[in-house]
Amino acid sequence: MAISFFNYSERFKDLPERLPTLIEAHCASGQFILKESVLSFENALSQFLQDKMTMHTNVYCSGVSSASMGMTIALKALGIGPGDEVITPAYSYVSTASAIVSVGATPVFVDVEPKTFMLCPEAVIEKMTARTKAVIAVHLYRRLMDVAALKSALPKHISILEDSATCLGGVIDGVPAGLTGDIGVYSFFPAKPLGGLGDAGIIVTKDKKLHRKCNMYRNHGQDGQVRFTHFLLGYNSRMDDINAAFLQYKLSHLDNHNARRREIAEFYDKVIDELGWIRQKSLMPTSVVTEVPYSYVFLCDKPKELIEFLQDHDIEAKQGFPLALTAQPAFLPWVENVDSFAHANKIAQQAVALPTYPELSDAALLEVREALSAFVRRDND
Repeated sequence: MAISFFNYSERFKDLPERLPTLIEAHCASGQFILKESVLSFENALSQFLQDKMTMHTNVYCSGVSSASMGMTIALKALGIGPGDEVITPAYSYVSTASAIVSVGATPVFVDVEPKTFMLCPEAVIEKMTARTKAVIAVHLYRRLMDVAALKSALPKHISILEDSATCLGGVIDGVPAGLTGDIGVYSFFPAKPLGGLGDAGIIVTKDKKLHRKCNMYRNHGQDGQVRFTHFLLGYNSRMDDINAAFLQYKLSHLDNHNARRREIAEFYDKVIDELGWIRQKSLMPTSVVTEVPYSYVFLCDKPKELIEFLQDHDIEAKQGFPLALTAQPAFLPWVENVDSFAHANKIAQQAVALPTYPELSDAALLEVREALSAFVRRDND
């Protein structure tokens, strides 16, 4: 069988039946952008997150046009701007650093920990200066970062923005990903664990004042009470109602889908360990972490050859992020020495991502295992 990296037709198989009803309902009401369906989804997601918390705390959600814009808005709400420095990992998706530049602040890159592929508190502390105002803690691929450890190491005046875009449903020690720091974001890009009909994202926080600022920034600085009065300079970053209604419907299936993702990741773990490759690890006890394996990435010293070999066996694999952020042309003005980020560069050069989505069958997993094993056998001949 052909095994694709994502299987959108399977993921959205009930959409042709459901979408006409959603469209008709919103056409009849005339509500398309930042209206009742968005509010309903925000409330449903708040309840979903609160239900996962060991201790009850109010969670506030602001639906936005994308998680990338959500990060920019979150930084603005935290008061980050020109003259400020924000520490961010050298290995991540582009929006992690581009959001910093978008608000006029300076990105300060830190090499990642070689086992987790994520930031470690000690490296962050070393890069802090008097101008440091925030740290972006990125939950990457299948792993959750120990944000509590980072928080305990930082001075209290340093804010933490969690890039939790890919891990909705993940929990660390009784706190959902995105809510240990000051503010977090989730993405609803179609391939994400809770995938929507297009781009969308949400900002989450336990701070009501931050939530109010985010709501204003997403809608041209309006407060939602007085129309056409703009209290600050904001953005057009509003969530669409049809997308929100679809996301709320899909939310009820998320826990089951995430459980299947974990089964797939555990299957891959055994295969990768048997074949002797390096996989992304967690430094936290499994007893306190419920992860969301959005993508399964491991390191191979011949990544392009492996990807081509799998393609010849009708299995679509991909590179991870193929360049560290510190090697991206767009960020070179903020990088003194590209080669000083050794771990990020190695991960970028060797990362291979395997198909990881809940619709993947057990038969498909066995085919992936056999193909990986065949590659190693061929290499050893």
